[in-house]
Amino acid sequence: MINYKIIENKLRKIIENNLIEKDDKILIAFSGGPDSVFLYYILKYLQSDFNLEISLLYVNHNLREDVEKDLNFVKNFSKKNEVSLYIGSVDVKEYSKINKKSIELSARELRYEKLSEFCNKIKYTKIATGHNLDDNVETLIFRLLRGTSIKGLKSIPQKRNEIIRPILNFEKKEILLFLNENGQNYITDYTNEENDYTRNYIRNKLFQMFSEINPSFRKKVNELIIEVNKSEKSNCKNKEYIILLMEKNKISLSRQKIEQIYNSFYDKNDKLKKNGNKEIDLGDGKYLRKMYDRLEVIEKHLENKEIKKIKLKKNQSIECYTYK
Repeated sequence: MINYKIIENKLRKIIENNLIEKDDKILIAFSGGPDSVFLYYILKYLQSDFNLEISLLYVNHNLREDVEKDLNFVKNFSKKNEVSLYIGSVDVKEYSKINKKSIELSARELRYEKLSEFCNKIKYTKIATGHNLDDNVETLIFRLLRGTSIKGLKSIPQKRNEIIRPILNFEKKEILLFLNENGQNYITDYTNEENDYTRNYIRNKLFQMFSEINPSFRKKVNELIIEVNKSEKSNCKNKEYIILLMEKNKISLSRQKIEQIYNSFYDKNDKLKKNGNKEIDLGDGKYLRKMYDRLEVIEKHLENKEIKKIKLKKNQSIECYTYK
Protein backbone atom coordinates (compact mmCIF):
# COMPACT_ATOMS: atom_id res chain seq x y z
CA MET A 1 0.00 0.00 0.00
CA ILE A 2 1.27 3.46 -0.93
CA ASN A 3 2.43 5.70 1.92
CA TYR A 4 1.36 9.11 0.59
CA LYS A 5 2.91 10.90 3.57
CA ILE A 6 6.36 9.70 2.46
CA ILE A 7 5.63 10.84 -1.10
CA GLU A 8 4.55 14.27 0.19
CA ASN A 9 7.78 14.59 2.21
CA LYS A 10 9.84 13.77 -0.86
CA LEU A 11 7.85 16.26 -2.95
CA ARG A 12 8.64 18.87 -0.31
CA LYS A 13 12.35 18.08 -0.70
CA ILE A 14 12.09 18.71 -4.45
CA ILE A 15 10.78 22.18 -3.69
CA GLU A 16 13.23 22.88 -0.83
CA ASN A 17 16.19 21.93 -3.04
CA ASN A 18 15.01 24.41 -5.71
CA LEU A 19 14.90 21.73 -8.40
CA ILE A 20 11.90 23.46 -9.90
CA GLU A 21 11.04 27.16 -9.92
CA LYS A 22 8.09 29.31 -10.89
CA ASP A 23 7.41 29.41 -14.66
CA ASP A 24 9.95 26.68 -15.47
CA LYS A 25 9.72 25.03 -18.88
CA ILE A 26 10.75 21.42 -18.39
CA LEU A 27 11.63 18.87 -21.06
CA ILE A 28 11.28 15.31 -19.74
CA ALA A 29 13.60 12.57 -21.04
CA PHE A 30 10.71 10.19 -21.74
CA SER A 31 11.28 6.52 -22.58
CA GLY A 32 7.85 5.27 -21.56
CA GLY A 33 9.43 3.17 -18.80
CA PRO A 34 8.15 3.33 -15.20
CA ASP A 35 10.66 5.99 -14.08
CA SER A 36 9.84 8.51 -16.82
CA VAL A 37 6.09 7.89 -16.50
CA PHE A 38 6.30 8.44 -12.72
CA LEU A 39 8.44 11.55 -13.27
CA TYR A 40 5.76 12.97 -15.58
CA TYR A 41 3.01 12.50 -12.97
CA ILE A 42 5.18 14.05 -10.22
CA LEU A 43 5.80 17.17 -12.32
CA LYS A 44 2.17 17.20 -13.46
CA TYR A 45 1.11 17.25 -9.79
CA LEU A 46 3.31 20.34 -9.20
CA GLN A 47 2.44 21.98 -12.52
CA SER A 48 -0.35 24.34 -11.42
CA ASP A 49 1.45 25.55 -8.26
CA PHE A 50 4.57 26.49 -10.22
CA ASN A 51 2.95 27.33 -13.56
CA LEU A 52 5.14 24.74 -15.29
CA GLU A 53 5.25 24.07 -19.00
CA ILE A 54 6.00 20.39 -19.64
CA SER A 55 6.98 18.50 -22.80
CA LEU A 56 8.35 15.02 -23.53
CA LEU A 57 11.31 13.93 -25.65
CA TYR A 58 11.68 10.32 -26.74
CA VAL A 59 15.15 9.42 -28.07
CA ASN A 60 15.26 6.44 -30.44
CA HIS A 61 18.68 4.78 -30.07
CA ASN A 62 18.04 2.50 -33.07
CA LEU A 63 19.24 -0.54 -31.12
CA ARG A 64 16.06 -2.65 -31.06
CA GLU A 65 13.94 -4.02 -33.87
CA ASP A 66 10.70 -3.69 -31.89
CA VAL A 67 11.11 0.05 -31.25
CA GLU A 68 7.76 0.73 -32.99
CA LYS A 69 5.96 -0.63 -29.91
CA ASP A 70 7.69 1.98 -27.75
CA LEU A 71 6.94 4.74 -30.25
CA ASN A 72 3.25 3.81 -30.29
CA PHE A 73 3.13 3.86 -26.48
CA VAL A 74 4.76 7.30 -26.10
CA LYS A 75 2.55 8.76 -28.86
CA ASN A 76 -0.59 7.42 -27.21
CA PHE A 77 0.63 8.63 -23.80
CA SER A 78 1.20 12.11 -25.23
CA LYS A 79 -2.25 12.17 -26.82
CA LYS A 80 -4.02 10.83 -23.72
CA ASN A 81 -2.35 13.34 -21.37
CA GLU A 82 -2.42 16.22 -23.84
CA VAL A 83 1.31 16.86 -23.50
CA SER A 84 3.66 17.83 -26.33
CA LEU A 85 5.96 15.06 -27.59
CA TYR A 86 9.21 15.38 -29.55
CA ILE A 87 11.05 12.42 -31.06
CA GLY A 88 14.80 12.37 -31.69
CA SER A 89 16.85 9.68 -33.42
CA VAL A 90 20.52 8.74 -32.90
CA ASP A 91 22.81 6.08 -34.36
CA VAL A 92 24.44 4.55 -31.27
CA LYS A 93 26.24 1.72 -33.08
CA GLU A 94 27.92 4.03 -35.56
CA TYR A 95 28.91 6.50 -32.83
CA SER A 96 30.28 3.65 -30.72
CA LYS A 97 32.35 2.32 -33.63
CA ILE A 98 33.81 5.70 -34.62
CA ASN A 99 34.63 6.83 -31.06
CA LYS A 100 35.62 3.36 -29.76
CA LYS A 101 33.25 3.60 -26.83
CA SER A 102 30.86 1.07 -25.30
CA ILE A 103 27.24 0.90 -26.48
CA GLU A 104 26.13 1.95 -22.97
CA LEU A 105 28.32 5.05 -22.85
CA SER A 106 27.58 5.97 -26.47
CA ALA A 107 23.81 5.78 -25.88
CA ARG A 108 24.14 7.98 -22.79
CA GLU A 109 26.26 10.64 -24.52
CA LEU A 110 24.02 10.82 -27.58
CA ARG A 111 20.86 10.92 -25.46
CA TYR A 112 22.08 13.93 -23.43
CA GLU A 113 23.29 15.60 -26.63
CA LYS A 114 19.82 15.22 -28.17
CA LEU A 115 18.10 16.43 -24.97
CA SER A 116 20.27 19.56 -24.91
CA GLU A 117 19.64 20.15 -28.62
CA PHE A 118 15.83 20.03 -28.26
CA CYS A 119 15.86 22.02 -25.01
CA ASN A 120 17.63 24.89 -26.77
CA LYS A 121 15.51 24.50 -29.89
CA ILE A 122 12.17 24.90 -28.08
CA LYS A 123 13.63 27.44 -25.63
CA TYR A 124 13.02 25.42 -22.44
CA THR A 125 14.76 26.14 -19.14
CA LYS A 126 15.37 22.63 -17.75
CA ILE A 127 15.78 18.96 -18.65
CA ALA A 128 14.34 16.38 -16.22
CA THR A 129 15.57 12.79 -16.18
CA GLY A 130 13.99 9.84 -14.38
CA HIS A 131 16.98 8.65 -12.35
CA ASN A 132 15.82 7.09 -9.08
CA LEU A 133 17.44 6.04 -5.79
CA ASP A 134 18.27 2.56 -7.14
CA ASP A 135 20.14 4.17 -10.06
CA ASN A 136 22.11 6.31 -7.61
CA VAL A 137 23.15 3.28 -5.52
CA GLU A 138 23.92 1.34 -8.69
CA THR A 139 26.20 4.15 -9.92
CA LEU A 140 28.13 4.22 -6.63
CA ILE A 141 28.70 0.44 -6.71
CA PHE A 142 29.67 0.62 -10.39
CA ARG A 143 32.30 3.27 -9.59
CA LEU A 144 33.58 1.35 -6.58
CA LEU A 145 34.13 -1.75 -8.72
CA ARG A 146 35.90 0.28 -11.41
CA GLY A 147 37.88 2.31 -8.88
CA THR A 148 36.94 5.80 -7.72
CA SER A 149 38.00 8.69 -5.48
CA ILE A 150 35.94 10.19 -2.65
CA LYS A 151 34.32 12.51 -5.23
CA GLY A 152 33.03 9.46 -7.11
CA LEU A 153 31.05 8.47 -4.02
CA LYS A 154 28.82 11.51 -4.54
CA SER A 155 27.19 9.48 -7.32
CA ILE A 156 24.44 11.13 -9.43
CA PRO A 157 23.80 14.83 -8.65
CA GLN A 158 20.22 16.06 -8.20
CA LYS A 159 21.03 19.09 -10.30
CA ARG A 160 23.76 19.93 -12.78
CA ASN A 161 23.44 23.01 -14.95
CA GLU A 162 20.00 22.76 -16.62
CA ILE A 163 19.57 19.04 -15.82
CA ILE A 164 17.41 18.10 -12.82
CA ARG A 165 16.58 14.69 -11.32
CA PRO A 166 13.44 15.21 -9.19
CA ILE A 167 12.79 11.53 -8.34
CA LEU A 168 16.33 10.67 -7.22
CA ASN A 169 15.12 9.98 -3.67
CA PHE A 170 12.40 7.53 -4.73
CA GLU A 171 13.14 3.80 -4.63
CA LYS A 172 12.18 1.72 -7.66
CA LYS A 173 9.71 -0.31 -5.58
CA GLU A 174 7.95 2.93 -4.53
CA ILE A 175 7.65 3.98 -8.16
CA LEU A 176 6.25 0.63 -9.32
CA LEU A 177 3.83 0.48 -6.38
CA PHE A 178 2.49 3.96 -7.18
CA LEU A 179 2.00 3.20 -10.88
CA ASN A 180 0.45 -0.22 -10.33
CA GLU A 181 -1.96 0.93 -7.61
CA ASN A 182 -3.06 3.85 -9.78
CA GLY A 183 -3.47 1.68 -12.89
CA GLN A 184 -0.83 3.55 -14.91
CA ASN A 185 0.69 1.67 -17.85
CA TYR A 186 4.38 1.77 -18.76
CA ILE A 187 6.89 0.01 -21.00
CA THR A 188 8.98 -2.85 -19.65
CA ASP A 189 12.35 -2.98 -21.43
CA TYR A 190 13.34 -6.64 -21.74
CA THR A 191 16.99 -5.68 -22.31
CA ASN A 192 17.15 -4.58 -18.65
CA GLU A 193 16.90 -8.27 -17.69
CA GLU A 194 19.95 -9.18 -19.79
CA ASN A 195 23.25 -9.25 -17.88
CA ASP A 196 25.52 -8.40 -20.83
CA TYR A 197 26.12 -4.91 -19.44
CA THR A 198 27.86 -4.25 -16.11
CA ARG A 199 25.05 -2.08 -14.75
CA ASN A 200 22.44 -4.72 -15.52
CA TYR A 201 24.55 -7.33 -13.71
CA ILE A 202 24.84 -5.07 -10.66
CA ARG A 203 21.08 -4.41 -10.69
CA ASN A 204 19.94 -7.99 -11.33
CA LYS A 205 22.57 -10.02 -9.47
CA LEU A 206 24.44 -7.97 -6.86
CA PHE A 207 21.38 -6.08 -5.62
CA GLN A 208 19.63 -9.39 -5.01
CA MET A 209 22.56 -10.66 -2.91
CA PHE A 210 22.83 -7.38 -0.97
CA SER A 211 19.08 -7.50 -0.23
CA GLU A 212 19.47 -10.94 1.32
CA ILE A 213 22.06 -9.53 3.72
CA ASN A 214 20.16 -6.30 4.42
CA PRO A 215 16.77 -5.57 2.79
CA SER A 216 17.31 -1.85 3.48
CA PHE A 217 20.77 -1.67 1.89
CA ARG A 218 19.60 0.85 -0.74
CA LYS A 219 18.57 3.36 1.93
CA LYS A 220 21.81 2.82 3.86
CA VAL A 221 23.99 3.35 0.79
CA ASN A 222 21.92 6.41 -0.15
CA GLU A 223 22.49 7.87 3.33
CA LEU A 224 26.23 7.52 2.71
CA ILE A 225 25.86 9.31 -0.65
CA ILE A 226 23.96 12.18 1.03
CA GLU A 227 26.62 12.45 3.74
CA VAL A 228 29.45 12.54 1.17
CA ASN A 229 27.61 15.27 -0.76
CA LYS A 230 27.15 17.34 2.39
CA SER A 231 30.79 16.86 3.41
CA GLU A 232 31.85 18.07 -0.02
CA LYS A 233 29.99 21.36 0.52
CA SER A 234 31.68 22.13 3.86
CA ASN A 235 34.68 20.95 5.83
CA CYS A 236 32.46 19.53 8.60
CA LYS A 237 35.45 19.24 10.96
CA ASN A 238 33.08 19.37 13.90
CA LYS A 239 31.15 16.37 12.59
CA GLU A 240 34.39 14.43 12.75
CA TYR A 241 34.86 15.80 16.29
CA ILE A 242 31.42 14.46 17.30
CA ILE A 243 32.30 11.02 15.92
CA LEU A 244 35.61 10.99 17.83
CA LEU A 245 33.83 12.15 21.02
CA MET A 246 31.33 9.30 20.68
CA GLU A 247 34.11 6.76 20.10
CA LYS A 248 36.08 8.06 23.08
CA ASN A 249 33.05 7.56 25.34
CA LYS A 250 32.27 4.16 23.77
CA ILE A 251 28.93 5.31 22.38
CA SER A 252 27.70 3.61 19.20
CA LEU A 253 25.45 5.79 17.02
CA SER A 254 24.12 5.46 13.49
CA ARG A 255 25.19 7.83 10.71
CA GLN A 256 21.69 9.32 10.81
CA LYS A 257 21.92 10.05 14.55
CA ILE A 258 25.33 11.71 14.11
CA GLU A 259 23.76 13.89 11.41
CA GLN A 260 20.90 14.86 13.76
CA ILE A 261 23.34 15.77 16.54
CA TYR A 262 25.45 17.86 14.16
CA ASN A 263 22.41 19.75 12.84
CA SER A 264 21.22 20.40 16.41
CA PHE A 265 24.49 21.94 17.61
CA TYR A 266 26.10 23.45 14.49
CA ASP A 267 25.01 25.97 11.87
CA LYS A 268 25.51 25.87 8.08
CA ASN A 269 28.99 27.38 8.47
CA ASP A 270 30.11 24.50 10.72
CA LYS A 271 30.04 26.86 13.72
CA LEU A 272 28.63 26.00 17.15
CA LYS A 273 25.21 27.65 17.57
CA LYS A 274 24.99 30.42 20.19
CA ASN A 275 21.59 29.68 21.69
CA GLY A 276 22.51 28.61 25.24
CA ASN A 277 22.66 25.09 26.63
CA LYS A 278 21.24 22.01 24.92
CA GLU A 279 21.23 18.31 25.77
CA ILE A 280 20.67 15.16 23.72
CA ASP A 281 20.04 11.73 25.22
CA LEU A 282 22.61 9.23 23.92
CA GLY A 283 21.20 6.21 25.78
CA ASP A 284 23.01 3.93 28.26
CA GLY A 285 22.77 6.59 30.98
CA LYS A 286 24.69 9.19 28.97
CA TYR A 287 23.77 12.39 27.17
CA LEU A 288 25.55 15.05 25.15
CA ARG A 289 25.54 18.54 26.60
CA LYS A 290 26.36 21.84 24.90
CA MET A 291 28.15 24.13 27.31
CA TYR A 292 28.35 27.40 25.37
CA ASP A 293 31.66 26.89 23.54
CA ARG A 294 32.08 23.12 23.76
CA LEU A 295 30.35 19.73 23.79
CA GLU A 296 30.75 17.17 26.56
CA VAL A 297 29.35 13.74 27.35
CA ILE A 298 27.75 13.48 30.81
CA GLU A 299 26.74 10.34 32.69
CA LYS A 300 23.29 10.84 34.18
CA HIS A 301 23.88 9.14 37.53
CA LEU A 302 26.99 11.30 38.13
CA GLU A 303 25.11 14.39 37.06
CA ASN A 304 22.28 13.67 39.49
CA LYS A 305 24.71 13.51 42.42
CA GLU A 306 25.97 16.99 41.68
CA ILE A 307 22.54 18.57 41.52
CA LYS A 308 21.00 19.93 44.72
CA LYS A 309 17.24 19.67 44.39
CA ILE A 310 15.12 22.40 46.03
CA LYS A 311 11.34 22.49 46.18
CA LEU A 312 10.29 26.06 45.39
CA LYS A 313 7.38 28.02 46.80
CA LYS A 314 5.75 30.96 45.14
CA ASN A 315 7.77 34.23 45.56
CA GLN A 316 10.53 32.40 47.44
CA SER A 317 14.10 33.77 46.89
CA ILE A 318 16.84 31.24 46.09
CA GLU A 319 20.61 31.78 45.95
CA CYS A 320 22.82 29.57 43.80
CA TYR A 321 26.52 30.36 43.27
CA THR A 322 26.52 34.11 42.49
CA TYR A 323 22.97 34.14 41.18
CA LYS A 324 19.79 35.02 43.07
